[in-house]
Amino acid sequence: MKLIHVGKCVVAAQELKGITSVEFAKIAKTSPQQVLRWRTQSNMKLHTIQRVCDALDISLESFITFGYKV
Repeated sequence: MKLIHVGKCVVAAQELKGITSVEFAKIAKTSPQQVLRWRTQSNMKLHTIQRVCDALDISLESFITFGYKV
């Protein structure tokens, strides 16, 4: 089983959507500092990943796929 770096998934998904970290923070109803933490984390809780997916309007499966493309 291959492990993925979820921070890289966040970065890739955010870039695909073409939004800045500040815009992402507003959509996710969080701070830009939290978005930065998400972008650099190697792991995160499932409910946090789902929050990121909801904010970016992508499926969990798509999010995970980003981890294999980066």
